[in-house]
Amino acid sequence: MRRELRILLITSLLGATWAWGGELLVAGSRMEMFRINEGDIDIHGLRYLTRETVLQVMELTPESSVWSNTDLWVTDLSALPLVRSANVVRRLPHTIIVSLLERQPVALVPTPTLEPVDGDGIRLPLDPASHRLDLPILETEYPFVEGRRIMPPRTRVLASEVNRLMQADTAFLQMLSEVRWGKDSSLVARWSKPDVDFLLPFGLSAKRLREGLIVLAHAMNQTPHDLPKSVDLRFADLVVVRRVNEN
Repeated sequence: MRRELRILLITSLLGATWAWGGELLVAGSRMEMFRINEGDIDIHGLRYLTRETVLQVMELTPESSVWSNTDLWVTDLSALPLVRSANVVRRLPHTIIVSLLERQPVALVPTPTLEPVDGDGIRLPLDPASHRLDLPILETEYPFVEGRRIMPPRTRVLASEVNRLMQADTAFLQMLSEVRWGKDSSLVARWSKPDVDFLLPFGLSAKRLREGLIVLAHAMNQTPHDLPKSVDLRFADLVVVRRVNEN
């Protein structure tokens, strides 16, 4: 019976809200059945952030309720360096659902210590050792300005391209050790084990990348004692393999 009365009350309040607006919301927020505590916060999308950090940012008080201003929570959560976007919705009578999209590290940049950046070139407050981030290092001659979250433009371009390559072929990214600028605005992506430089144009397709990997595997099988030192994919419909012992 109590459950039916609660449902009736919620339904009536929602209907009245449309008619009476904000004043009724204020009244509803004072009702005990709509009050929320930390256990009523349902958080999705956590990977590097902790639940404790999210709750600390939300700053719940004894007066917090399901009718509290969710826009304020969205603004505060979106300001976290690791958050790309945030969404907060209500589930009556007393649950708040928080959905986060975190920024994902794609590379490390020497500043001079190695710091992770995402595909937008944004510094992320993550310890590479603690999180076991096995990511390529972006080599750049442009010094980083202390205190800035955003990397210099050319470094951001490199980070964006590494992120795109990761979407094209995750296995390729896992083999990368370094990424740097090459000649004529090309990209040099260095593999480790085997040590091979991939010379890439920007915007290389996943299909073209797979062609280069196939040619590399064939070249290694042909002459295992004379390994390739570079795979050049800058030319349309052509893969150029240069070996260590070539003059």
